[in-house]
Amino acid sequence: MRILLVRPTASGGLAAHVDQELALLKAAGHEVREAPVRIRERPDLIEDLRTVRTLRRLLASSEATATLHAHGLRAGALAAVAMWGLRRHRLVVTLHNRTVGSRPTRAVGALLLRLLVRRANAVLAVSPDLIETARKAGAGDVRHAIIPAPVPDPVEPAEADRAADPAHSADGTTAAAPAVPGASDGERRRRLEVLVIARLAPQKGLHDLLDAAALLRDGAPVLIRVAGDGPLATELSARIDAEQLPVELLGRRDDVPALLSACDLLVSAAHWEGQPVSLQEALRAGRAIVATDAGGTRWVTADAAHLVPVSDPAALAAAITRMQDPALRSAAEQSAHRRALELPTAEDLLAQLDEVLAPGPHHW
Repeated sequence: MRILLVRPTASGGLAAHVDQELALLKAAGHEVREAPVRIRERPDLIEDLRTVRTLRRLLASSEATATLHAHGLRAGALAAVAMWGLRRHRLVVTLHNRTVGSRPTRAVGALLLRLLVRRANAVLAVSPDLIETARKAGAGDVRHAIIPAPVPDPVEPAEADRAADPAHSADGTTAAAPAVPGASDGERRRRLEVLVIARLAPQKGLHDLLDAAALLRDGAPVLIRVAGDGPLATELSARIDAEQLPVELLGRRDDVPALLSACDLLVSAAHWEGQPVSLQEALRAGRAIVATDAGGTRWVTADAAHLVPVSDPAALAAAITRMQDPALRSAAEQSAHRRALELPTAEDLLAQLDEVLAPGPHHW
């Protein structure tokens, strides 16, 4: 099977998923390569025309049937344009994100989606709302995309201890411990250790998280630690300092398994998610979870998380407060362990790829 992967300029979960797909397909013996194109987040006429020409040239020169697997809305639309009339080749598109922004931006997104579904043999979508949107746009074969999280190595106790100590960073250097207003030494030992793993970007609902932290500030001791970096770092830090919130921004961390091992509760305040890897990691670590019912979150957690409405800081704070109860937390941890056994694996992803990328009947 000959496969040409097309990815946008992206990092984080999307990039990790494409890397995983590439490695799995190569290990399975498929002839797979990445297209030498650059697809920016926003339209770029010159670069987009170059992408279309490059893809069309690669496919036109191929003597055998090839499958082009494009990741993301713009990559899929450009691939659809490049493949127009080349009927012997297949197109599969994975939709990773919802189109957000102004009305014109959403209108352009809808147009791109209609364009790609007219040419795609199959569409994979990472969340229920994306599946519904693709079907409404006219896609015939739409499926739930399998996005497995990598299985981490076991965490040594010393690693967890270092991660739990706010005076130590991931690289072993020391830093000032965060202030938790009103907490005595005894209370610090009893406080609820909350972990958030998120890019510091609007999609992750971090201002809602800080609103919830303000509601929690005068209750039982809580420390919320946020692992991740992003464009909102300065803004969030300023608000945390100004309001004396029980929140610590850890920055980008490479010791997430250790952080999970050290925390009591994993929280997500996201406005939208695909199939968040961080929640899969938390389930495998047996952590209690409180999350917003956003996008594909429920696909990941099933009933092993306390889900609250999106953009509802009061509900988020109330759910975190309930997790102060050790018995409730223990029950949630047991649910997480059970759900972890049901999570998709790399083998499941490869099986799906073998099915949807293989040459078969055309649907355009």
